[in-house]
Amino acid sequence: MNCRKSRALFSDFYDHGLDQKSHKALIAHLSGCSECQKEYDSFNKILVILKKLNKYDVPHDYIKDIRNF
Repeated sequence: MNCRKSRALFSDFYDHGLDQKSHKALIAHLSGCSECQKEYDSFNKILVILKKLNKYDVPHDYIKDIRNF
């Protein structure tokens, strides 16, 4: 697996959505590629921070107002 393919799988890997073959290939790549390890660590940290953000309900006509802006 190359770095480009590896990075394309980060989201599915994080969500536990990879098939067994892709999962094993990504784990093998991450174990040997320090650049992708750093990239995945950053990806993971961003998602952890985003999950901590408060969620707000938006008004029902929010999208319509944005389109009219």
